[in-house]
Amino acid sequence: MPRNRPRGFTLIELLVVIAIIAILAAILFPVFAQAREKARQSSCISNAKQMALATLQYVQDYDETFPFGYGTNGSVWNTSGGVPFVGDTPANWRTANANWVGGMSQYWSNAVQPYTKNFGVVLCPSASTVLDLGGVQAAGQPGPVSQSLTYNGLLQGFPLAGATAPTTVPLVTESFGKGNLKGFQAPNPFLRCQANNLPCVYISSASGCSAANNGQTSNWFGFIARAGVHGNGQTFGYLDGHVKYKVFSLGIQAPGLTDPLHEPWARYDANGFPSAVWKDSCHVYYFRPDVELP
Repeated sequence: MPRNRPRGFTLIELLVVIAIIAILAAILFPVFAQAREKARQSSCISNAKQMALATLQYVQDYDETFPFGYGTNGSVWNTSGGVPFVGDTPANWRTANANWVGGMSQYWSNAVQPYTKNFGVVLCPSASTVLDLGGVQAAGQPGPVSQSLTYNGLLQGFPLAGATAPTTVPLVTESFGKGNLKGFQAPNPFLRCQANNLPCVYISSASGCSAANNGQTSNWFGFIARAGVHGNGQTFGYLDGHVKYKVFSLGIQAPGLTDPLHEPWARYDANGFPSAVWKDSCHVYYFRPDVELP
């Protein structure tokens, strides 16, 4: 009698199984990718919430005045600076120079760090494109922090009581886009201040519009990567502490224009970078602390 032998898969059966696995992978991999991005987005929302609440705690402890978007080194206002603010070279970055340390300690992410106890919350994990401005870590000192969350620099030194619409004024945003700044922080937008011996505080457009006067004008930095950090939008935290996802009209390019009441950037380029910003005669419109938007 013939012996029974174990029967293996035929070539056709193997090919069918492989084809089924390939089809399932093609279906499931995008789902897994979306799930990962949703997890990153949740982390970003949590980080923005923590930074917004930490900033508001700072405000309560400092005479209801918002922290600086940037500090002064004793001779000039500066729009960017080291994070953390001591311990690295080259000079004029994270340094032990007393003027620079004093100035950099005023910067938003450094100023509110005692309330978060964690520099990690200034980074959104979706902001993967890095702009590294260099620098060498000094022995025994903390290394450079990567930061993607940005501060509304028009709030610099502004009194909380002057904010007329806490539910619509941005406090914490992702205004570098899908990228982070390594070792430095910079507010976006920021006040233009030239006279170091004068305060650098927001002044309403109704009072005039001269770049020679501190706080009468403001501007913005270009993005590190596309504006759509999560799909076609990004996370916004507001003065009342709430955080929400805001969709941008990334398909609107020149000569088209977005709605200035619902979007800070006037249009975008083909790569999804903002190419223009809505401004009144003096200021980046959407971020003004004394105006209520719908």
